[in-house]
Amino acid sequence: MIKEGKFGPQEGVWLIVITVCAKIFYTSPSMVSAIVGTAGWYMTLISASVALLGFTFIYMLLKSFPGKDIIEIFEITLGPYIGFIFSSMLAIAMLYIASIRMREFLEVVKVYILPITPMPLILVLFLISVVVLNMLGIETLARLSKLTSYGMVAGFFIVIMLAWQNYNVNNLFPVFGYGIKETLYHGFIRSSTYGEVIIIAVFAPCFQGAKYIKKVGYTGLISSAFFISLALLSFTLTFPYHVGMEIVSPMYEMAALIDYGRFLQRVDPIFLFIMGISSIISVSTMFCAFISIYCKMFAMQDTKPVILGGTIIVFSLALFQSSISDVVFESVQNIRNYGGLFFYVLPVISLIAAKSRKKGVKKNA
Repeated sequence: MIKEGKFGPQEGVWLIVITVCAKIFYTSPSMVSAIVGTAGWYMTLISASVALLGFTFIYMLLKSFPGKDIIEIFEITLGPYIGFIFSSMLAIAMLYIASIRMREFLEVVKVYILPITPMPLILVLFLISVVVLNMLGIETLARLSKLTSYGMVAGFFIVIMLAWQNYNVNNLFPVFGYGIKETLYHGFIRSSTYGEVIIIAVFAPCFQGAKYIKKVGYTGLISSAFFISLALLSFTLTFPYHVGMEIVSPMYEMAALIDYGRFLQRVDPIFLFIMGISSIISVSTMFCAFISIYCKMFAMQDTKPVILGGTIIVFSLALFQSSISDVVFESVQNIRNYGGLFFYVLPVISLIAAKSRKKGVKKNA
């Protein structure tokens, strides 16, 4: 059994929030503008509502099997063979998301900060941090998330408030974007935006009981929805939607436009701090989830060889995409459109199997 440690609900909440919200610093806001126009800031609340429903089923499943993680539950409810397939699908999804998120970070860095630096060099430096954090484990990641959350939240609100000078309420119209049907449809489909909440099920024994799992899950999702919606609203107020869809990193552009005279301008270093720390934590968490699932599937006690081997795979996958267009319009869109199948549908199938086969803790127990 892998020793993954224990941590409290506050650490768990910030681990979820940072892992989920890291994507707002990349290309996702631009894609939201292209898909639903001006309705992105409340479309994400629809996605969060669907994610909350999905997490409810995940919580019901975990509550039926106290002290078990999702990999063990798959095996109990679906049998060793189908359970192995489900765990493999979840592990592949985690690895794929980690690689794509890393590539998105690299594209933003290449466009705005280090345009002539070779991409493999940036990737190697980034991966060193990921490897070190994975060597230390999920408990260290959770505690680091809480430690850095204060500075990141403060920096986030500083950027949002200072960008006030560039806000234009007229950019919110038409309020329904490309139509209420499109908003509802994409809000439902893109619920995988909050799908990283599945890491609670992967590391369920670390949360010290079902009561804390429930608190961490709901609090983390609601907090993430607040930050993402506020970021999208600020972005929409700053840029007309037909302009915003052409920007690589709208949040960086927002920070770069802040100018209050010679004493206060170009606060984008604050943004870079937030983006860098959140990206490292987010990628490390998803990669750690992959390592955890893989080792539990094959009953491995030592994670270090898997970390080193997995790093090579992530490195290769991150460089596999030929251009930023492939990353944005293919890889990221595939994750948003089909990620819910891995994050919500697999646990629901397992829950149905548990109920039909009368597995888990009985109500009178």
